[in-house]
Amino acid sequence: MLIKSKKAEMETVHWTCIDMPYTEEEYILDVMDDRFMGCDCGDTGSCSSSDCLCVRLSLGVSYTPSGKLATSLTSPHQKPVLECHSECSCKSNICTNRMLSRKTKHNLQVFDTGNRGLGLMTKTDICKGEFVCEYLGELISADAAKARLESTTPDAPQTAGNTSSSSMNYLITVNEYFTSGSSRWCIDARRFGNIARFINHSCQPNLVSLVCRAGCDVPRVALFACRDIAAGEELSFSYASPDSVLSTKPCLCGAKDCKLFLPFDVT
Repeated sequence: MLIKSKKAEMETVHWTCIDMPYTEEEYILDVMDDRFMGCDCGDTGSCSSSDCLCVRLSLGVSYTPSGKLATSLTSPHQKPVLECHSECSCKSNICTNRMLSRKTKHNLQVFDTGNRGLGLMTKTDICKGEFVCEYLGELISADAAKARLESTTPDAPQTAGNTSSSSMNYLITVNEYFTSGSSRWCIDARRFGNIARFINHSCQPNLVSLVCRAGCDVPRVALFACRDIAAGEELSFSYASPDSVLSTKPCLCGAKDCKLFLPFDVT
């Protein structure tokens, strides 16, 4: 799994807050309507074992009973994560294989970072491995994503004075590689999104992205804490992927190992 993205830090466009993936493209709607078979665990609590169909399809348990990520945070080869969903008979309030449907339990707040525009901080402590939030946006085709990228300016100055709509890019691309081929999905939070659209890049981030699925084959990007995060800290994840190149736009993350310039996906 590869996550590639480059997002603008200033908020100068009107957008609609959503709590589920959104699309206007027919073929994506068809994929969303093609529902997975659900588990029949009922209220047994067996969604934390291989007795659960969703756990078996995930090739093992994805979350611990305490709600933390059970899979590796650093492995380059991510196992599938298929959460229980609306077709399952398990009770959502006790099922341990659901994160996306429960949303975040943390108090997250948009704030002015000063030299990097708007950002997102946590007002509560977050433990390593905990689910923080989902990166929600509009699901679009690769062609549509390319057209939108071509209308942005990747090297626009990263300053609070930059209010040009042409510099705004909230697009991330999920590339998945299988033995039988590959797939590419694009999520654009410019017009439709949630609070995650305010998360800035860091060369030393405190969040890691994970591709999950819940009920259909459309991937959803969940963000988990890759270390303990204290209340008041800004949240960040890396926009870079193995296929990214460095733009000429300065990176102001302030990390010790900062690459000095923001990553940019040119594919």
